[in-house]
Amino acid sequence: MTAARRVPPLCRALLLLLALAWVSVAMGTAAQAADKRIALVIGNARYPKFPLANPENDARLIATRLRVLGFQVNEQYNLAVVPFRRVLRDFAREVQQDDAIAVLYYAGHGVQIDGRNFLLPVDVNLRDQEEVKDQSVDIDELFIGRIDKVGSFPRIVILDACRNNPFAGKTRNIRTAGGLAEMGARGTLIAFASAPGAAAEDGPDGGNSVYSKSLAEEMTVPGIEVEQMFKNVRVRVLRDTNGRQLPWVNTSLTSDFSFNPVGRGSRLAGGAASPPPAARPPAPPAKDIETALENARRERDSAPAAPAPAPAGPPAAAPAPQPARPAPPAVVALAPPTAGPAPSSSAAGRQYLARDELQQLVVGKSHSFEDGSPQELQRWELRSSGLIYYNSQAVGRAGVNGAGRWELKDDGSLCVRFNAAPPMQPNQARRPDNGCWQFYRDGPRLMRASAAGTPGLPEVEILNLR
Repeated sequence: MTAARRVPPLCRALLLLLALAWVSVAMGTAAQAADKRIALVIGNARYPKFPLANPENDARLIATRLRVLGFQVNEQYNLAVVPFRRVLRDFAREVQQDDAIAVLYYAGHGVQIDGRNFLLPVDVNLRDQEEVKDQSVDIDELFIGRIDKVGSFPRIVILDACRNNPFAGKTRNIRTAGGLAEMGARGTLIAFASAPGAAAEDGPDGGNSVYSKSLAEEMTVPGIEVEQMFKNVRVRVLRDTNGRQLPWVNTSLTSDFSFNPVGRGSRLAGGAASPPPAARPPAPPAKDIETALENARRERDSAPAAPAPAPAGPPAAAPAPQPARPAPPAVVALAPPTAGPAPSSSAAGRQYLARDELQQLVVGKSHSFEDGSPQELQRWELRSSGLIYYNSQAVGRAGVNGAGRWELKDDGSLCVRFNAAPPMQPNQARRPDNGCWQFYRDGPRLMRASAAGTPGLPEVEILNLR
C-alpha cells in the first residue's frame, strides 16, 4: 500500500515544473493587470470649410508610439459630433474604473467660449455661438469632470489644438478667445500645445505639428518622469518656433509615471530597434522664455493694451532677468478658513446659510454679482465636479475668463481658489480674488459676505442665480 502511494521522482519533478510555470504565468498576468495602459487617440482634420493639414499624421504618430510603449490604443479619425461624444463617454467610463494608466490625445480644432473649452467635430456648424456649443464637444463636461478624482493610476490629457481660429472671417456672433482656457482635474496631468489663450503651429503640410513631433520623440526616452518629459517638450518647441509657441502643463498627479520605464519599449513597431534618444536641446536663456511668455500673452489678448502709467520719480535700473518659473498646478487643496469669530455684521441676528442649503442653491448653477462697481460684473459657475468657471466684464474693457476649484466647508462657507494666470493687461476686467465667503438672506435679497479669516473681500448682492 505504501509503495502504491509513492510518487516516482520523475513525476515529482514534472509536477514541480508545472507548479512553477503556473505561478510564473499568474504573476505575469497580475503584473500586466497592475500596469494596464489604455489610450484614446483622436485626429480631426477634414473640416469642410477650414481643413487642417496634419492632425491625422500627428494622431498616427502618437498612436504608434503609445503602442510601442505598451498601451492599448483606440484610434479615431475625423469624428462627427455624435460618434465623438460617444467614444469620449465610453473612454471616460473605462477610465473611471481606475484600474489602468490612461492617456487621451486630441489633435484638431479647439476653441474656448465663455471660458470653457470645446473640441470641434468635423461636422460642426459655424453659424452662431449657441450652435457651436450644441454641436461641439465640451471636453470638461464629457471627460475632465468625469475623471476628477485622486486615483491609484495617472491620467494624462494631451490637447494639440488651437492650430488657428476657424471662426475668423467665417462666422457671426462667435465670441471666442484665442486658444484654449486652462483646465484642471485631481490626479490628472493636462498638457496643452500652447500657453493659455495662444495658438499652436500646425507645421508643414504632410508632416507633423511641432508639438506632436517633439512629444513623440520625448516620450520614448527611457526612464524619464512624465513632468520632466513635458518640460523637455516645452524647451524643444520653444527652440523650434523661435519662442513663438510655449507649451503649457497643469498637473495634480499624485504618483510618479514614465511613458518608457527602463526596459520597456526598446523596439519600435515592426521589430526595428528604437533610435537612440536625441540629445537634449539646450534650455533657452531665462530672458528668451520670458519673451515667449509675453508673446503668448499678446497673442491671447485681442484688444490692444492701454499704455501703463509712467512711474513717479527717476527711472529705476532695469532688473536682471529672473529664471522662468514653472506653471503652477491647476489643482490646489483649499485651506479651511481660519478659526475665529463669525464675520462681523451690522444687522443683529444675521443667519448664514447652512452647508446643505448652500449646496442646493449654488452647485451646478451660475450666479452673478457686481464686483466693486456697477460697471463691473462677474459670473461664477460652480460645477458639481469641483471646478469653477468665471467671466468678468467691465464697461469699456476686455472681458476676462478663467477657472479654479471650489469647496464647501462644514460651517457653510464657500472657499474658492483660482488657477494662476499670466499678468493682466491694463485694459482687462479684474480677475476675482481667492477666499472664503458665507451667504445670507436680507429680505428678498441673497447676499455674500467674507467668512472668518478672509477679511477685506467686498460684501455683494447676488443679482441672479440660474
